[in-house]
Amino acid sequence: MKPREQDWTLHIERLGAMRQADIALAPLMCFVGDNNSGKSYISMLLWGLLSQGMTLFPNRPSDGKAYVACEQWMMQNQNRDITMDASAEQRYIAWFNEILAQKKIKLMEKIFNYPIHIGKIEIEDFHRHHHLKVQWKSDAQRFGFSNDKNCVKFPVKDRYTRDDLLRMNSYLCWNLLTAGMTAPFFTNLLQGRRQGEPVYMPASRTGFMLTYSQLLASSLQANFGEDEGDRGERGRLTLPYIDFLQLITKFEEKEKPQEQKLVRFLEENMAQGAFHVKKDFLPQIRYETDQGVSLPLYVTSSVITEIAPILLLLKSGISFNAIIIEEPEAHLHPELQRRMARFIVQLMNSGKTVLITTHSDTIMQHINNMLKLRHHPRKAELMEKWGYDEADLLEARKVHVYEFDHHTSAETSVRDLKVYDDGIVIPTFNDALADFNEEIYAVQEDS
Repeated sequence: MKPREQDWTLHIERLGAMRQADIALAPLMCFVGDNNSGKSYISMLLWGLLSQGMTLFPNRPSDGKAYVACEQWMMQNQNRDITMDASAEQRYIAWFNEILAQKKIKLMEKIFNYPIHIGKIEIEDFHRHHHLKVQWKSDAQRFGFSNDKNCVKFPVKDRYTRDDLLRMNSYLCWNLLTAGMTAPFFTNLLQGRRQGEPVYMPASRTGFMLTYSQLLASSLQANFGEDEGDRGERGRLTLPYIDFLQLITKFEEKEKPQEQKLVRFLEENMAQGAFHVKKDFLPQIRYETDQGVSLPLYVTSSVITEIAPILLLLKSGISFNAIIIEEPEAHLHPELQRRMARFIVQLMNSGKTVLITTHSDTIMQHINNMLKLRHHPRKAELMEKWGYDEADLLEARKVHVYEFDHHTSAETSVRDLKVYDDGIVIPTFNDALADFNEEIYAVQEDS
């Protein structure tokens, strides 16, 4: 697994019932806690920032203080190779935060397809493990390209206009923030091709998989085909949900050796069969059992329709660097929840950034087990007994768990729970289980 170069925290104020939240990026992020406490709000916001953030950059140079500082740095260092230091990096983070402050309303309405209020959103605690190198090449054909995440290259010119500088600064800023996590600032011109944008798997996956053809037609018409005054709220979906529907249209089987182990795990341990796609105007998806029986999705179990989009994503030629999965435990028996948790860990260890929202103590217990097993004195023995390998184990530094709790007041509190080598304590889970156990003992005693 190649480590992500950059770390930063998404600072949020006054979003829904949340007064404040600070979400630090990690290879595996788990949102746990109460229903209706804001987990999906922040998940969608993070997805929107990574997938739509590049569209926020201005089309014209600004005279704002933060942007001018970036422009001056670029002018001072043009046509000479240089390694950015932390001070230079912070200029660009300050500029992006200035953009967020100016365009937060536009961003929220674009993500949610509704004017959701947010008080503040900004990037904090930015850090790169290796400072970014900026090089100037005479044979460069465009204003920004990079063959690796630690180097950005620009073309040599005798004179750069302010528009030139804006394009270079925008590319450099986006690269600093998101290289290796989402699509590059300048993407391939092939329309509809995904370049690494994050994938959002909604909690209602089964419903989408069974009705995607009707939903896609109606949602696109409602969101893009009618005047604002005509459509009202009829047929609206949030942008992550629309993106998921569009993702389904790109399902087409393609061999990807680097993801074959993950595919085999899902097919053998959860689906007990395989999925096949026949390309048409919309893909025709069928499930084939281990006994060779081919079935349309609408006559399969909910387990199959839940797993289908994840498995088809891995079997398709779809590029993605991060994935958000809402309620991966949906419709799964506890044993299958445990296997899903194992898949999530393996997916993260394959190099993807993974965020889940969950109410499953089974999934979180498996994560605890994999944290403990990594340093267990009988590690080799236990791994052999349960069939684990290194791709199943977790390092505490790669896991962040956020607990959403709104039982104590009208506001939701978002707490960054401590993750140790011997696991995580989740108060809202523990309190609910303790209360349930007390009820069980009381009923048993009185019977």
